[in-house]
Amino acid sequence: MKKIIMAASLCLGAASLASAQDYVYMTGSTAARGIVFNTLKSTAVFDAIPTVTVYGTGGSGSASSATYMAFAGTINGNSTVIQCHWSGSEAGILDVASNSIVSEKFIDPSYINGLNNTTNQPGAFVFSPVDLAMADNGQATSFTPSPGLSNSVPVAVIPFTWVRNNGLWTGANVSWTQVRQALQNGPFSTTPRALFDGVTAHTNDFVYISGRDSQSGTRANALGLAITEWGSSFPVGQIEMNNAGVMQLVDGSYLGNFGFSSGGTLAATLGANTTSQTDANLGVTGYSVIAYLGRSDANTAVANGAVELTFNGVAATTDNIINGTYDFWGNEYLFAKNDASSLVQNIFGKLANTTTGINNFCDNVTAIKLTDMQSSRDNPDSVQFRKYSYYQ
Repeated sequence: MKKIIMAASLCLGAASLASAQDYVYMTGSTAARGIVFNTLKSTAVFDAIPTVTVYGTGGSGSASSATYMAFAGTINGNSTVIQCHWSGSEAGILDVASNSIVSEKFIDPSYINGLNNTTNQPGAFVFSPVDLAMADNGQATSFTPSPGLSNSVPVAVIPFTWVRNNGLWTGANVSWTQVRQALQNGPFSTTPRALFDGVTAHTNDFVYISGRDSQSGTRANALGLAITEWGSSFPVGQIEMNNAGVMQLVDGSYLGNFGFSSGGTLAATLGANTTSQTDANLGVTGYSVIAYLGRSDANTAVANGAVELTFNGVAATTDNIINGTYDFWGNEYLFAKNDASSLVQNIFGKLANTTTGINNFCDNVTAIKLTDMQSSRDNPDSVQFRKYSYYQ
């Protein structure tokens, strides 16, 4: 009888330990996943270095670019797992604002094993409402402006840049007027190379934009009024091609209001040579592609053979961004759902801490410290974007 009672007690103890483990779910910006990865794998949030599991590459093959991440350790002495699925900024805002109505998929706990699996997907997933999200744009200019999120704070600056593939157009700079023409959707949705290089004879081949889908904060910033004077929610004309430079049909069309769900996937296509590929949209030989990317994905694209462009004649250097000369960047926001638990609020506060949180882990290349910025902006659609406020 004593052995039976002892065994029952041990089982109850094990069940108690299992139930004591807390799970926190985080999603949002693919452009910010690298700095969040570096923050969460440290002691900025956890009591000690956590065990890290990653699945699914974001393009570079590194753990910090993985689509799915899990960090297991203790926070204030309590066993905690922070699960991440980087689904895009707009998706992240929707997730936290939906008040547990919308779920995202995360690594099944049985596959949280402390291994780096950037070439594979998890063997199974679980679905859960989201507690925290990162976004390259504020809620006011998102597709989910309400209900308002009271837990919202900028934590970093994310630089964006334009790149081109190895196509018929071989320029080094792109302007907002060229971008606007190439993006517009309708009877003038194709843009001759002549608009980009000024050669009047170049009217028989075309320059296209390949970009992100509507869930992306990178897209919101690229389409923002202050950047392209086009508007972040306006329908656009974009193409998708594969890694060989072959145009792909999407929803029955080669050109339309669509885009890649991942910046890493987009970056992998931009090394393609399209000088002799068929323009499936118009049936001519040869075309060119430009695309907007976050700094980390842009570096991947360049490594694949793409060429980075200046924007309005200005290079995307750290100094130019900090001082306000280069203006294609976004505030990186951290959000928590309105009914966040005390644990989630605690994690939110640690991540938002400008001394020890995300700001501290910015490398001033792929992400720039807010505390270093000498210029400011409101949001992607704000006309105040070009009116900089210099700190004294």
